[in-house]
Amino acid sequence: MVIYADVIFIINFISSYIMLYILAKTVSKIRLRKIRIMSASFLGALCATIIFCVEMPSYIAFILRFLSVFLMIFTAFFVQRKRIGEQITYFILMSGIMIFAMIMLTAVMKSTVSVIIKSGIVYFDIPPKTFLFAFTLSYFVMLFFVKVFKNRKNKKYYIMSVTHNDRTVTVTALFDSGNLLREPITGKYVSILEWESVRELFGVDYDFSDIGKHAEDMKLWVVPFNTLGNPSGILFAFLADNITIPEEKKTLEKSFIGIYGNALSKDEKYHALINAGLF
Repeated sequence: MVIYADVIFIINFISSYIMLYILAKTVSKIRLRKIRIMSASFLGALCATIIFCVEMPSYIAFILRFLSVFLMIFTAFFVQRKRIGEQITYFILMSGIMIFAMIMLTAVMKSTVSVIIKSGIVYFDIPPKTFLFAFTLSYFVMLFFVKVFKNRKNKKYYIMSVTHNDRTVTVTALFDSGNLLREPITGKYVSILEWESVRELFGVDYDFSDIGKHAEDMKLWVVPFNTLGNPSGILFAFLADNITIPEEKKTLEKSFIGIYGNALSKDEKYHALINAGLF
């Protein structure tokens, strides 16, 4: 079978672009600049082409492939580089799903297909129309499985202790994968805590509706936020002395806590939301 370097480059560029796009939308929950995605996809496609077209020991090819994935993720998600391990895991998962879906779909369509797999990179020799159809369907299969896997993985509860003003409250908290809220001036991530718990930390007895009157005394910060239901809103927050999550062996000094006036969970399973950026 004849292998064309330009075809390998184009296929891997497109597939890398799509996977990075899905990773940004469904896992990292950030809007990436197109230049970052394109640069990362170019690196991945270039490495894939080199692996296929240059003779090298298999272990060198695997090392190069892993480095290419690392460079892609690092280039695209530089602002979330602390989560690079998680992002690489999801990217590899998506690659496997796409390869499996492509092979299964072409088999179901009973197309004449030749497949070469080298160091995790797959080359398909199939008619263009068949490839386009299979690639499109594999995109939706990949998107579905990543969302299912992400929802199961991220729905996790932790015991979280918040210390402030020489007082400590301990609550059950939900790891919120969709929460990457930052305080705009410092850039620090903002977790969320119910008012009833916050009131214990400050030793006050007034209601949440009166919090604006006491914002200066409490040294509260105003954090703007956007949600689907509320495109423009503000959240009062304070800079806690520290947050402790024993299960993860994490103690975070001077971390922001946003104050929520109502119950976060209808069944009271949790009373705080942990910002995804803290992990």
